[in-house]
Amino acid sequence: MLMPTACALHAAAEPALTTTDLPFPLIERFENFTERDGIPGHKVHAVLKGGDGRLWVGTYEGLCVRQPDGKFKRFGPEDGLSHKLVLCLAEDSRTGDLWVGTARGLNRFSGGQFTTYTQTDSGLPNNVVYGVAVVGDTVWAATAAGTGAYHTRSGTWKIYDQNNSIMHEPWCYAIAPAKDVLYIGVWGGGIVEHNPATGSFKEYRDPDGDFQFVLTPDSGPVSDITAWLAWEDGLLWQGTYFGLSRYDGSRWRTWVETKSPLVSNFINFVATRRTVAWVGTDRGVSVTDGNDWVNYLLGSHREGILEIHRPSHPVERRVLQTALVNAFVLGIWVDDREAWFATSDGLSRGILSRKNPDAPVAQLGRSASHPGRGNNIPKTKSYEYTHP
Repeated sequence: MLMPTACALHAAAEPALTTTDLPFPLIERFENFTERDGIPGHKVHAVLKGGDGRLWVGTYEGLCVRQPDGKFKRFGPEDGLSHKLVLCLAEDSRTGDLWVGTARGLNRFSGGQFTTYTQTDSGLPNNVVYGVAVVGDTVWAATAAGTGAYHTRSGTWKIYDQNNSIMHEPWCYAIAPAKDVLYIGVWGGGIVEHNPATGSFKEYRDPDGDFQFVLTPDSGPVSDITAWLAWEDGLLWQGTYFGLSRYDGSRWRTWVETKSPLVSNFINFVATRRTVAWVGTDRGVSVTDGNDWVNYLLGSHREGILEIHRPSHPVERRVLQTALVNAFVLGIWVDDREAWFATSDGLSRGILSRKNPDAPVAQLGRSASHPGRGNNIPKTKSYEYTHP
């Protein structure tokens, strides 16, 4: 890879930003894994690191686990998995059991064995399972025909859909457990809040009722098309195909790509780490606390591009020495040391910066160029920066 010349590096108008200037760490480098490295299929839908340190990966061609030697072991229908297309993963933190949602049923992986739950033999609402979450003794599954609650102690199911809840349709995409309630992402019906203790329901809908345009910002969910939900530290994040929303229990904030640093309105997944959201889109990853933003992009020559957006500061761009394997991000898992990205063409691991280092990347000044491909760096968007 060509590196910036000494002259270009010297042209930087400001010193390199350090991790102390942001409320979250930067990615120092990426490591990528594809079919050549043992991933069973190029399209990766889900990634999850278990409490025991094992990394689980859901692909188009089966479930796999990364072993201590770094090799990937695959599980497929021949091993008891109900279908090779794995869409979502969740772990029961108390037992270590892995719950696997597929295109043909829900699976429990425990003690090296799969137990399957399908629509015809168990009470699962539908065999296509888009999201799964474990809350105490209950496993929640968001499916194409409602949300199912499986009580592990009794072995019984309860189904929630348009017939016994306030859902406007049964196509459920995501489950986000919160402190006392559960949030259900409904494809064309916004967000449904359910309190299992009281049996009550409450809905949050896009107030302007327009799927494609945000006519009334910060007044509710950015769209009724809910692709993913995540909740942590009192903040609910909604990813849609038309932008990003955040709800703190009393106030909504919305972001769209033309009026904020959000890299794309087409959001596939949101992972949270405390009050920070990691947003997977069709054009890369945005990381934000709602105030500061960092975007990880791919240039036209597949070089890694990092953008740092802070209020009242010029946008800072850097060319990374490594990059995401693919910009179409379908799943994310993150902690304080690393971030894993499931993409449409492989798996990426982002190594997060240490406590106080300068990010070890080649920095470009705002007027600097990159030899042979400076013009390929995505141009900074023009938008009105608003505070949370």
